[in-house]
Amino acid sequence: MTPSKKIFIASTAILAFLLIFWGIYSFSFKKTTPPSNAPTEEKTEPVAVPKTSASQITAISDEAVLAPVLTPEKNAVKYYSKNDGRAYQINLDGTNKKILSDKELPGLVSIAWSPDTSKVITRFENNGKNKFYYYDYGKNQGVQLKENLDTVFWQNDNKIIYKYFDPKTKERTLNISDPDGSNWNKITDIAFRNLSLAPIPKTGLLSFWNSPDAFFETSFLSTPIIGGEKKTILAGKFGADYLWSPDGNLILISSSQEKASPRMQLAIANDRGGEYKNLDIPTFISKAAWSRDNKTVYYALPGNVPANAILPNDYNDKKFLSTDTFWKVNVANGEKSRIIPLDKISGQYDATDLFLNSDESLLFFINRADGKLYKIDL
Repeated sequence: MTPSKKIFIASTAILAFLLIFWGIYSFSFKKTTPPSNAPTEEKTEPVAVPKTSASQITAISDEAVLAPVLTPEKNAVKYYSKNDGRAYQINLDGTNKKILSDKELPGLVSIAWSPDTSKVITRFENNGKNKFYYYDYGKNQGVQLKENLDTVFWQNDNKIIYKYFDPKTKERTLNISDPDGSNWNKITDIAFRNLSLAPIPKTGLLSFWNSPDAFFETSFLSTPIIGGEKKTILAGKFGADYLWSPDGNLILISSSQEKASPRMQLAIANDRGGEYKNLDIPTFISKAAWSRDNKTVYYALPGNVPANAILPNDYNDKKFLSTDTFWKVNVANGEKSRIIPLDKISGQYDATDLFLNSDESLLFFINRADGKLYKIDL
C-alpha cells in the first residue's frame, strides 16, 4: 500500500471518530439546553438579608417632638412640635407629614391626648406656674382650666382626673370632671405635692403615687374612681415608678436599689403588690413598654451612667444622656434577648416614652439626644 493511501485511510478514520464523538456530545448534553429564544425558569433559594442599623432604627420626625401618640386607626402618629408648638400627623414611616394645627404655642411643656386623640389638655409654664387648657379638635374650641392644677390625666374620652391644690385650706385633692373642668367631683384627699397617676386597666380603680425621688419612699396607692377607701398596693421602695400590664394583672416597677442609690432595678409584682420579683435589669419605667401578650416587656438599657449619679433623680433632671441598647424580657421566666445586635447600633440613643404599633412590628421612642421620634423595626 502506497504511503499516500495510508495517509488517506488514517485521516478518514480520525474524521469518523470525531464525528461519532460530536454526535454523542450533542445527544447527551446539548439536547437538554433550550434554544436561546426560549423562556427559562430560574429557581433560586431565598437569601435572608440582615437588617442594618440604618434600616432598623430610623428617625421618622424631622424635629423634636412632644407627646407622640398613635391615631385611632393605628396607621399614623400625631405629635406636637417641641420647637413651636404646632401639631402634626405623619405616617408610621415618617412620610405624608401634615399639619393639624398651625397655631404656635410658646411655653408649651406637655400634652395629654384623649384616648381617641380628638381632644387635648395642654400645659404651659410661666414664671414657675402651670396653666392648663382644654382643646377639642372636632369642635375647634378651647378653654382655660381653673388655676392651681398641676397634674391632669384622661380617664376616658369625656372625663379627666386632676390634682387640685386649695391655696386657702392648703388641701390637695384628686377630682374627676368634664374636660373643661365642669361637673367636678372629689375622689379623695392626697398628701403628695408631686403626683403620678394611672388607671388600673379593666377596673374602676385609679392608682397614684408620689413622683419618683431617690431620697424618699414611694407609696403606691389605689382608690375607686367614684370615690372610696384608699388602699396601699406597694411601699418601701425609693424612687419608684410603675407601669400596669394591659390586662391589669401585673405591675412593672423601677426603683432605686436603696436610698440615694446610683443604680436602678426593674421588677415585677402582681396587682396586689405581691409575688415581687427582681428582673435584674437596671433601667427606668420611662424606657419600657408592655407587649399586648402581658408577659413581654421591651426596654432600653441605659449605658454611660455616671458612677456617682443619684437615680432616678439625675436622669429625670437631665444631668446626663444615656447610651442605650435595646432588649426584651419575658417577665414570666426572666429570659432576656437583644432586639438589635450591639454592632448594628451607631450613634447615641437615649430612649424614652416607648410605645408599640398595633401589630407590634414597630417600637417607637423619643431620643433625648435630639428630641426626635424614632422607630425600631422588630
